Parts: sequence; C-alpha cells; structure tokens
Amino acid sequence: MIRFVFAVSLLGVPGALGQDRIDFFEKKIRPVLVERCYQCHSAEAARAGTLMGKLQLDTREGVQRGGSRGPAVVPGQPDQSMLIAALKYTDRNLQMPPGGKLPASV
Repeated sequence: MIRFVFAVSLLGVPGALGQDRIDFFEKKIRPVLVERCYQCHSAEAARAGTLMGKLQLDTREGVQRGGSRGPAVVPGQPDQSMLIAALKYTDRNLQMPPGGKLPASV
C-alpha cells in the first residue's frame, strides 16, 4: 500500500516518473485503478453518465485537475492529497474504494 500511495502521489508531478517508476505504475498501480476505480472515475464513466465526483483517474490530466472536491493529488505532498486520504480511509467522509480499504499488499 505504501508503494501504491507513493506512486499515485507522483501522478501530479511533471517529469517525476522515471522508467522504473513508470514500469511499476503500469504493472502495479494501473491494474488496481482499472479494477477498483475506473468504473466510477474515468472517461468511460463520464460518457455513460456515471462519473462520480467529477473525478477522472484514467489520465494524468484528470488526476491533476481533480474533481468536485478539488485536486485529487497535491504533487510531492501525499499527506495533503485527497486521493491518498481516501485510499487510506483517514477521512470518514471520503473512503475509496467504497467496497473496502485496499489490502496492505497493494
């Protein structure tokens, strides 16, 4: 979970992802986003009218723009990032994914 949180926090940092981090993101992070987030937070969800919180997580631009509550990620400041807080279940009003906290192994 810590590596996942770190990698997600880098999404908003221009040029922050070296090839090793890109590979990690593609192998470990994107599959979790696809499986657990894109149903409600993607361009496809927007087209289907099911986009939640105006937040699209399927592009770097969408992550940087954020949603109806503001920026999803604060570059270089994971403790200030709503996406990270939601994934860690630290805010009772914002917990994602809704089906339960991601396992520590993620």
